[in-house]
Amino acid sequence: MLLLKQPSVRKLEKLILKGDFENKTILHFTGGMYGIGCKVSSREAIARILRLKGRSDGKGLIVLIPHLDWFEFEGVPLPGKIRPLLEQYWPGNLSVVFSCADPRFQHLAVEGKVAFRVPDDPLLRLVIELLDEPIVSTSVNIANLPPENDLKRLTGMYANWFDYGFVPSHISVEYDAQPSTIVEYVASRERQNQSGLDELRCLREGSIPFHGVKKSFELPTILFVCTANICRSPIAEKLFNHYLRETDLPYTGDSCGLLPGGQPISAGSLQLLLERGILEAKDHFSKQFTPDMISGSRLVLTMEERQRDFLRGNEPNSSAKILTLNEFLGEPGDISDPFGSDIDNYRKIYEIIDDRVKRLIAKLRTQTRPTG
Repeated sequence: MLLLKQPSVRKLEKLILKGDFENKTILHFTGGMYGIGCKVSSREAIARILRLKGRSDGKGLIVLIPHLDWFEFEGVPLPGKIRPLLEQYWPGNLSVVFSCADPRFQHLAVEGKVAFRVPDDPLLRLVIELLDEPIVSTSVNIANLPPENDLKRLTGMYANWFDYGFVPSHISVEYDAQPSTIVEYVASRERQNQSGLDELRCLREGSIPFHGVKKSFELPTILFVCTANICRSPIAEKLFNHYLRETDLPYTGDSCGLLPGGQPISAGSLQLLLERGILEAKDHFSKQFTPDMISGSRLVLTMEERQRDFLRGNEPNSSAKILTLNEFLGEPGDISDPFGSDIDNYRKIYEIIDDRVKRLIAKLRTQTRPTG
């Protein structure tokens, strides 16, 4: 096996663009676990992988692609209903199974459906880009045995499984690392769907809890963030949910801060929300953000750029969906903090947030129109 640890882009390009990867197996790191794979078109290598694992079929092999726009670039139809969910969780450890009639994947399909994922690891995504073809991926283990996630044992006991290896350096993989969560998208028109509604079914619960994925599919969350979650973000959350009651948009609002929680809403924010008749504002207590809150939200909208940058630094895999509220709406600058100021300044900030929330809802309404 030719094993490269954190190779430079130049070295990767030289090897992959000049190398022979037809029917060759590849050791890779998805972002949470090691895997064995090969190019999707390499049927001989797929058969070899299944033989090594002691399996008789390709059920469970996942197609790894470099980015979400790959579907459009390659002309592979993607159900419009699940695209927002994929924008939320990809890159990430969520594999999604849906109907795919593309002939390039029929040898991997189960009842006409194929599993796809954009992996977490940027090195692996680059490898897939340079191969100019998706790869199939599965865990490194004999069937019914736990996956192997120790690189020393992988390069020792399983060395003959691989022709090439591309792995990042200085990574620590937990012994009990969880595989991807696999969900199936079942369209309302499919025969096995008895509900008459588009739905998700859990095929395997891994590192991402299915209940969160299901909630994001059915009622996605918009998360508003400020520093302490006592002034600006509660106003945005309460107004967002208040206006949603007047629409048919399938969203819900939540809020949090960067600081430890447990504090009541500020007096100025409470007064202005009560004036609007939003009585539940008096029950608000601040919350500090958690990784699950970030990953489980469709959009994370901060009041300031520094909050956006802090969250992006802490949750890099979610950075694409973390923006300032102003930025998402094409406005410059921050929404300033009224904490400690008089009620007139609170009212000024309240009116700015009110305007932004109304425009946010209008934009979401446009984005959620049926796509056919």
